[in-house]
Amino acid sequence: MINEQSQFIENAERLNRIRLARALAILSPLKRDLLRLIPLLFHYHRAGYPGYNGSMTPSGVFNYVPSESELAACDTLDLVKPTQHRVKQAAIEGVYSMGSMASFGQNPKSDIDVWLVHDRLLTKEECRLLEDKSSLLTGWFAQYGLEVNIYLVHPEQFSKASISEDESLHPIGQEHSGSAQHWLLLEEFYRSQICLAGKTVAWWPNAQRADELLYLGDVSHIPASEYFGASLWQLYKGLDKPHKALLKVLLLEAYATEYPDTLLVSEKVWQRTIDGDFSAANDAYYLLYESIEAYLEKQQDLSRLEIVRRCFYLKCGIRLSEFEQAKDWRYHKLRSLVDSWNWSQSLIDTLDHCDDWHCGQLQWFNEQLNELMLGSYQTLIQFASTNKLNGSFRLSELGLLTRKLHTYFSADTQQIISLNRLWSDSIAEPDLTIIYSHNDNEYCLYRCPPYSRNFIGQRAVYRSRSKAKLLAWAALNGVSTQVTTWYEFANGSGKSEYLTTAAKRLISFFDLKERRVSKMDLCQPWRYKKLILLLNFNSDPTAQWQGQEIMVDYMNANIFSLGRRQQNMLASIDIISLNSWGEWHCHHYEGEVGILNALAFIIPGIRLAAEDISIEVISCSAKLKSQFERTVTGLVQRAVRLSLQVSSSSTLVYPLKVGKVQYGIFFNSKGMVFQDLKDAKAFYQQLTMKKVIELPRPDLGNEPFTKIPDVIQDFAAHGAIQYFLRQSKHGLDVFVLNEKNELNHYVQQGANVDELVSQVSHHHAFEEPDTSTQRFNLPQFFRLIRIDGRLRAIPFGVSVDEAEMDF
Repeated sequence: MINEQSQFIENAERLNRIRLARALAILSPLKRDLLRLIPLLFHYHRAGYPGYNGSMTPSGVFNYVPSESELAACDTLDLVKPTQHRVKQAAIEGVYSMGSMASFGQNPKSDIDVWLVHDRLLTKEECRLLEDKSSLLTGWFAQYGLEVNIYLVHPEQFSKASISEDESLHPIGQEHSGSAQHWLLLEEFYRSQICLAGKTVAWWPNAQRADELLYLGDVSHIPASEYFGASLWQLYKGLDKPHKALLKVLLLEAYATEYPDTLLVSEKVWQRTIDGDFSAANDAYYLLYESIEAYLEKQQDLSRLEIVRRCFYLKCGIRLSEFEQAKDWRYHKLRSLVDSWNWSQSLIDTLDHCDDWHCGQLQWFNEQLNELMLGSYQTLIQFASTNKLNGSFRLSELGLLTRKLHTYFSADTQQIISLNRLWSDSIAEPDLTIIYSHNDNEYCLYRCPPYSRNFIGQRAVYRSRSKAKLLAWAALNGVSTQVTTWYEFANGSGKSEYLTTAAKRLISFFDLKERRVSKMDLCQPWRYKKLILLLNFNSDPTAQWQGQEIMVDYMNANIFSLGRRQQNMLASIDIISLNSWGEWHCHHYEGEVGILNALAFIIPGIRLAAEDISIEVISCSAKLKSQFERTVTGLVQRAVRLSLQVSSSSTLVYPLKVGKVQYGIFFNSKGMVFQDLKDAKAFYQQLTMKKVIELPRPDLGNEPFTKIPDVIQDFAAHGAIQYFLRQSKHGLDVFVLNEKNELNHYVQQGANVDELVSQVSHHHAFEEPDTSTQRFNLPQFFRLIRIDGRLRAIPFGVSVDEAEMDF
């Protein structure tokens, strides 16, 4: 047994040396030296070194002695060479890279994920100091163009359930999966890890604990319930790198179909290692692809397999069409793979020039990736539905993940989905043309001037029933710039100046920095952050208007009821909005009362935004541009003020004539409605005198909102399911608002908050009959707690420390 263990250690260390040599071979000379310095900077903690944050930070890596190449790296980076010594009590058991490094998945843009496994006796404060140092080092490496993500790992966080939540799990974040995956994360570490310094990892099957080894746990029996959380996490990572996430989601799907007799990639790597195979075929990323290929071929799903092959090829970053490029250890294996796929040279050229893909190619590829990922997710949901949610999966993190995914994978046709640029540096187009398809009843966007010959063989890069949404999509994603010329193909070709002008103005209002979304944002009802109103974009009555604009100003005339004919000059209004969940939407209103319907639509979101909202108005009309923008801006600002002034017991009314009809606009705590005042002459006369009047609401007793706390009314938001929970001596008070803000209230006997949240979350995740359309629209949960005498709604499960963390 001892001899076998020694043989295993020898095999593992040999594979480790080969992997490290492969990693260094792919990196540039500078990045090789930076990689060599990672363990050295954690072993030696001294003033003047990068990452130094005071004398109390733990240091020392188990059995570490710097090599000559690591000392030479100090010279390269102008660091004083350390004195060689061993520490008596190392604070760090080992420093390990994991992920794509030294694999087929490593490319020039790959980051390096580092696990820092610390001594189990370190205090919480010592771990915090190590995390601070890690953050400083990440910043230092970034100065040299190397992205290094460092994660602290407790040596027993996988193997012992007794580790406290504070010790074992970091909160979920952009680079940390939190509780979403556990054993599957360890399995990925086992199959891809490289020991940079410290203890050899005991990652082989049936490994035994030993003082000189790092044993993190047994991954041979991964619970089925974990596949759900892991798939959610990979979908979340896919928002940034979908081609990489797709491979991992499909691997989960392949694993699930073999459950419980799953042959893990880590087991395949080990089997080849003990068989003496240290070739390019014994590579974690290659074997990941091979597992997916075998699964899809068994399913006879060749269309998905083709997309998987393209993702794998692009992830490698080797360009086979560039014959002068250096041929590293992966080149010949990849060459033989591509030959076996029977790819044409034109396809290889297209993939190799992915940096130059235009918006149409990106849009098509994004659509394929999204469709495949959602298909895998549905398969994994069905697999996991027979199991309860993983006990270690924090419900607050489930809510965050699903809410974030809902903002991207929503079935809402009004939402403007951002285009993932993947590798493309610029996707700006000099010419864009809109064509209306009468067969499909939608507008189509093409990347060319409006000449018939240009459309032969072309595919529309974007389609929508809203013309304004095409404009907004192109401006938001950088397809349309200040030098782009827009055209509308109708009754022949013609330059549409109003389109180009509107697009240029729209671009200035899209700021990607505004898309910062915190955890607290996702735990609360959405609110508006920006509103852009596009006036008369689809049709323009002013083009035939014969009046004089100066007289409109002089007479202070009403553009919603102008002249003797009392004509409403506003024919259409498009509302382009950004909310606090990071979503852009485009809604279209037209007709005589379009402006009133638009106001009624935006008021609820405005009330939640308080005064922290930017409002821009763009008139696309041929005449009365300034009058439109001034009048509509003033009307919206007035609506904002009035909606914020109302209370639960009063209604404010403001008069507005639209066309030939006098309307009263009623603002109350639920929103806004409008009503024809032709049968209320005395009431309208009173309004005319006072401009705004306040009305009591004696019928409040019949409204369901009167029987619930005001704070629930303040948090109500369309499109979200919300649970407000209050523990009382009689049981658990449960108030539920559905997507339409319809109220249900009941008292649950003998239940606590955590139990109810778990039950409801499981129901919506697995048992909701309409999961194909709802997908990620899980409920939001709030605790109703009295603070300083006032009832507050506190989002469930998010601590103060992580509330403002970007997600």
